[in-house]
Amino acid sequence: MFKIKDSVEFEIVECIAEGGMGAVYKAYQKGVDGFVKTVAVKTLLAPLSSEKRFVDMFRAEALLVANLVHENIVQIYQLGKYEGNYYFVIEYVDGITLHEFIDFHIKLKIKIPLNLAVFIASRIARGLAYAHSRTARDETPLNIVHCDVCPSNVLITTEGLPKLTDFGIAKAATMVSDGTVSGKLPFMSPEQASGKALDFRSDIYSLGIVLFYLISGEHTRDVSNDFAKLLEQAKSNYINWGKFPDEFKNDRPLMNIIEKCLAPEADQRYCSTAELARELEYYIYKDGYGPTIVTLAKYMRENMAYVFEKDEKRKASLRPGSPTLVLPVKTTKITF
Repeated sequence: MFKIKDSVEFEIVECIAEGGMGAVYKAYQKGVDGFVKTVAVKTLLAPLSSEKRFVDMFRAEALLVANLVHENIVQIYQLGKYEGNYYFVIEYVDGITLHEFIDFHIKLKIKIPLNLAVFIASRIARGLAYAHSRTARDETPLNIVHCDVCPSNVLITTEGLPKLTDFGIAKAATMVSDGTVSGKLPFMSPEQASGKALDFRSDIYSLGIVLFYLISGEHTRDVSNDFAKLLEQAKSNYINWGKFPDEFKNDRPLMNIIEKCLAPEADQRYCSTAELARELEYYIYKDGYGPTIVTLAKYMRENMAYVFEKDEKRKASLRPGSPTLVLPVKTTKITF
């Protein structure tokens, strides 16, 4: 066949997220004849750009996720280099993180509707099931483990579609056995906290904690700054069931799902993430109907107006007397 070589121009318009390792920018990808596509560009923070370990992790995320194409996973389009520094281009998601979604309800002291909480978890499970089942070009299973399933790594679009993101520490299962502990302790499986070899069942455990948090608005573990205590709780499978709403404790189908996700031994959990997804879907659709992305989008539009605000400060537009949530924004102008 033939090859096409072309330079691509990205106009960076604002920083939309910044973490311990990198930053994500909203950008316009420009082409000929006025073509413009809104994308996101992820970069390493400058102090880490010269450290091989972090550069390798950054590259590995792009290479591992390059062929993951699923509606519940944020897609990666391109890995590139600019002035010696790696960046990759990803799908731009107009929405908020699941962390912000949960935090909104915590601040207002209201619970997320149960059917929506389970629906969100079911979509995350579908994205994970897809990633867990991927194979290499020679059909060898990749055995991808996300390793960091948590509310800050799930986005919800304004159209009500949950999307799993940030595979920054995701690895093939054969790689996750070097004794190091990476991830967020409040959502970590016992085997991950202990630095043991992992497989997809570790992600199932983490999703179980996310579902617990979605329903209760409470962490299952102590989230103070006592790292040693939190690490020990994660290793010992500490679950504070006293924080789970009493009104749902007699809902056996729901409790069976959560308890199976949070089983201390991996072989006591679901045999696949697809099986978990089916259980969650049966729970919400067993009567022949249930929530969809339209339901979730409508709920957000009616109760979380700030999600749809387009002013530069993204100020909250809540009911009188309600707390205002302001999303931080940094603006810069760069052209790759």
